[in-house]
Amino acid sequence: MTDLALQLLRHGYRAVEVDRRARRGGTTYPSRMMGRRAVVLGGPDGARAFYDESLVRRKGAVPPPLGWLLFGRGAVHSLDDVAHRDRKLMFLEALSVEKLGDLYQRARTGLERARETWPGREVSLHEELVRVYGSAVVGWAGLELPDDESERVGRLLAETVDGFGFAGTAYLRAWRARVRTDRWAAGVVRDVRRGRREAPEGSALAEVARARNLDARTAGVELLNVLRPTVAVAWLGTFAGLRLAREAEWRGRLAAGDPREALAFAQEVRRTTPFAPVLGGRARRSATVGGVPIRSGDRLVLDVLGIDHDPTRWADPREFRPERFLTREPDAFALVPQGGGHPSGHRCPGENATLGLLVETVRVLATTRYDVAGPADIDLGRIPTLPDGGLVLTGAEAPARQA
Repeated sequence: MTDLALQLLRHGYRAVEVDRRARRGGTTYPSRMMGRRAVVLGGPDGARAFYDESLVRRKGAVPPPLGWLLFGRGAVHSLDDVAHRDRKLMFLEALSVEKLGDLYQRARTGLERARETWPGREVSLHEELVRVYGSAVVGWAGLELPDDESERVGRLLAETVDGFGFAGTAYLRAWRARVRTDRWAAGVVRDVRRGRREAPEGSALAEVARARNLDARTAGVELLNVLRPTVAVAWLGTFAGLRLAREAEWRGRLAAGDPREALAFAQEVRRTTPFAPVLGGRARRSATVGGVPIRSGDRLVLDVLGIDHDPTRWADPREFRPERFLTREPDAFALVPQGGGHPSGHRCPGENATLGLLVETVRVLATTRYDVAGPADIDLGRIPTLPDGGLVLTGAEAPARQA
């Protein structure tokens, strides 16, 4: 049977579905990945197992051609136990809820200004969001750069994200962008440490620069691990724009400005279009999950897409229904588009930032009249994926300004 790694290259977001069917597997089932035994973990029980740190380690779980590209060499994602918890505190401090309001305001203001330029031309929503989010997070992180430089950094970070799925020449462009941004970020950290650049107190730049246990290269990597995931929200923001174009009722509801409904819409965008279909780990010890034995050293694959579409937890899981989040709090092991479990573990520390940016984005787009050019087809064989052209908007009209 075909190796799951090859299935991911061939089938993208449908890879686990294809692999499960070929192996006649259950929710959790044994497979093969990169020539080794693997266990695909599905359902909330599989998610709980994946975030059990006594069972799963991250070191060596993601091969360098992917891990070093997306996260960077020596990044927090590859650490375990005390080393991971200590490094993670830096991110939790930099991305604390109290500090994110300025990021959201920068993004909202940037998107409203961009919207003023949309009438009379075709617009790639994804490209606009990359530019807006990139400029917003660079400034928010403590790097007040000229507009053209902020936009350049944002584009390079988006190129890094776009290539992590090994999609042809995009992978080569991603590595070129990775090298450039690594060099730039390390230089920024050195400048702060040598007193040549100011880092505003409490900013993400200040947090990573004061981490003297990290050399400048590694500190730069972690600075990028704040900036890059924020730019990556542009993928989700693009799908939010597509959903608004197709969900006329919700477009009207969101235009009224209810923050609860905007948050529910954002959660449903994340559930239906998770950024990556799987996450990876390695087994530390033997165990049994869902009746499937796990051996020490096995590759463990979290079925992100399957868990977020589990019919035992989500009624009509393939239907887009934001109202489901108006009556329930997301379960940490049933909704895992950015990982699951407790925030102190390997759950993405930028989850609040993602939700906040999506909320601001849908509130702006809901008050903007626009049409979508063409069918906006989505290639589910490509990771990460987008609607054609990054969702091309036409006929855009901003709301009339208040007198």
